[in-house]
Amino acid sequence: MSTRSEAQKEADKRYSKKIRGKYKPFIVNLKLEELAYIDEKIKATGMTKADFLRWAVEEWSKKQNNN
Repeated sequence: MSTRSEAQKEADKRYSKKIRGKYKPFIVNLKLEELAYIDEKIKATGMTKADFLRWAVEEWSKKQNNN
């Protein structure tokens, strides 16, 4: 196991301070098969998981507004 250098630790602290309060994790439990399928589809689009979630919510919102 590698040890983080002091410079890396300082960079971690700066990054943590920079993003503090701006983000919150979105956690979901999926079956392994579902996760593998979803990950495969997301990777094929070149999106990140966060990008995919934002896109999916936008598409869902559009669909709701059309009904």
